[in-house]
Amino acid sequence: MEEEEDKQGNDRNFGYSILLLGAVSAVLTMPLFIFLYKFVPRIQFHVGDHMVKLDYILLFLSIFFLTYYLLKKFRVFVVIVVLSGIVVITITNFTNIYTLGDLKDDYYSFLFELSGDSFEENFVLEEGKFKKEMELRQAIDYTNPDLRNYAASIAIKHFEEKSHFSDNRKWVQFFSVFKEVNGKWKYVYDPANEDYYSKASETLKQLQYDDMFKGDCDDYSIMMAACIKAIGGEVRLVRTTVKQPNGKEIGHLYPEVKFGSTDDLETVVYLIKNIFFHKESAGKAINYFEDNKGFIWLNFDYNDDFPGGKYQSEIRESEIVI
Repeated sequence: MEEEEDKQGNDRNFGYSILLLGAVSAVLTMPLFIFLYKFVPRIQFHVGDHMVKLDYILLFLSIFFLTYYLLKKFRVFVVIVVLSGIVVITITNFTNIYTLGDLKDDYYSFLFELSGDSFEENFVLEEGKFKKEMELRQAIDYTNPDLRNYAASIAIKHFEEKSHFSDNRKWVQFFSVFKEVNGKWKYVYDPANEDYYSKASETLKQLQYDDMFKGDCDDYSIMMAACIKAIGGEVRLVRTTVKQPNGKEIGHLYPEVKFGSTDDLETVVYLIKNIFFHKESAGKAINYFEDNKGFIWLNFDYNDDFPGGKYQSEIRESEIVI
């Protein structure tokens, strides 16, 4: 009877030991992962709207099981390493070489990357000549007094009560403009066999009929670009080709808005996913384009009802900055 009780006690202790070692291994794995994941080649693929980051999974599991093995095999050595790490981070923290705040920021950055909340499309850059650039620029009449006044009013129409969540007030106003213009847009085709570019100030007048905007992708891009430009933003228009379900290819134009550098991406995604477009973006990634200078441009197309919606095509035939 005593032998059986001793055996049960040993089994419980063994189970507790495994749980304890597993918990400590997980804690030790995190900082190692944060440091190493930036150097691992990407192995990623899409499953529906979700990005599966296989490289992160494999790296995390490798570090975890290696850490677990070392903890069991070299407990004294691991204790020394952990204590040394604590001493090092304490010294670097008080000498401002690498502070606890830096560690926290890197940790949050890791969680942000791991979450799959953002996705940089693998674009096909064709860099062709932008067609009808002059006509489009003339249609984006952001200095028109009526257009400017309208843009200023809708820039503060939404999210004012939440603006304190962002240190960059412009971003909040860009989000507000997107919500207003995107929410009021109804797609209407151009006259047959011709491109009609409605000036932004002309499109604005449509509100007097039914409080809605009407037009195609060109008119939408013109209106969005004019409003963003009128309140101090930077916009680029991108021409692309979209393949229809029936195999037919059609041209498409959409706007992108500049939101700082890659260092700002984590904050921008957080604001969209958690503060300003929480319901609209639930379960979906924030899509963006990174230019050759490291600046981030969010997709402001009408495909989704939040900034950074899914691109209709990965092809970038040509583009202009307004």
